[in-house]
Amino acid sequence: MNYKFIFLYLLPQDYKSCGANEKRAKMTTIQLKEFIKTGKFGTISIGSTKTDIVNIFGKKFDFADCGETQIIKYGWYEFFYWTKTELVFGIQNDHLQADCIDHNEMISFGNKSFEFDKWFLQDNKNVTFGQIEDYLNKEKISFEVVHVYKGSDENIIKCTRSNVTFDFANEYRLVELNEKGKFKNWKEYVEAEQSNFVLNGIRLFGI
Repeated sequence: MNYKFIFLYLLPQDYKSCGANEKRAKMTTIQLKEFIKTGKFGTISIGSTKTDIVNIFGKKFDFADCGETQIIKYGWYEFFYWTKTELVFGIQNDHLQADCIDHNEMISFGNKSFEFDKWFLQDNKNVTFGQIEDYLNKEKISFEVVHVYKGSDENIIKCTRSNVTFDFANEYRLVELNEKGKFKNWKEYVEAEQSNFVLNGIRLFGI
């Protein structure tokens, strides 16, 4: 009886590839779209605890003590909680304008354990009021345009299911770079039409 043997050789890069695939399989993705739809930032929502946040996103964060409230921040994604109970009452990023040379750092979020799907947010690009309406309509996310506060002439977009809000600025500036990609100057803009106002922040606050 004749036997045939087949040998499979793995090159060093194959081992590396296997390891990379294993890491990707364990990577958790936080989706901006889901936060806007549901009010849940991954598994974190209003009423979660500081411990919940740290267990998911890690101990490497910036911290602000505001007395009765405290803030822990990953990049510019901020989680507000009550000092006494450590219960989360707010989640936001209010640094979404493309007005700096490190805009990517303002809108990105992630580490070795998780990554962030930014949906419509793009490096060095502003998003307008009109564009947000289009994105929400396309995804069939119901919303309303409301005043920032009673008597205000400024409007925000509020998602009716999640209570996530978008606020905008009619005055903004863009960075002008030189040929070497270094900062050269600012360019100031003022928009008259609401549809052209630029996105400043995405927020969710509870009681």
